[in-house]
Amino acid sequence: MFAETKFGRVRSDSHAGAQGPMQFMPATWRAYGMGGDIQDPRDAVMAAANYLRATGAPRDYRRALRAYNPSQAYVDAVLLHARQIERDPRAYYAYYNWQVFVITTRGERRLTGPR
Repeated sequence: MFAETKFGRVRSDSHAGAQGPMQFMPATWRAYGMGGDIQDPRDAVMAAANYLRATGAPRDYRRALRAYNPSQAYVDAVLLHARQIERDPRAYYAYYNWQVFVITTRGERRLTGPR
């Protein structure tokens, strides 16, 4: 959820039409969302776990992450953040408190984070 929507703080659909805190495409949600609400964080995390398991996790996290988002940079970033949190759980709080910037029609704007 950190990589997809900064823990649900970015609340818009993607340019490709992905929705919710885990940014599911509607067809993928129908297959793996287990009847839940695509906008509900708990339902979205459970659906992501369901999808990742179906595509190779935990046996092959790289393969599963690549199925979720076919970008090597995405796969590398998610695994790096996961390793950092595993080494030091306080890293989660640091990531959670990062500021989120988005580009809007009015320019860059801070959405969250320390002021």
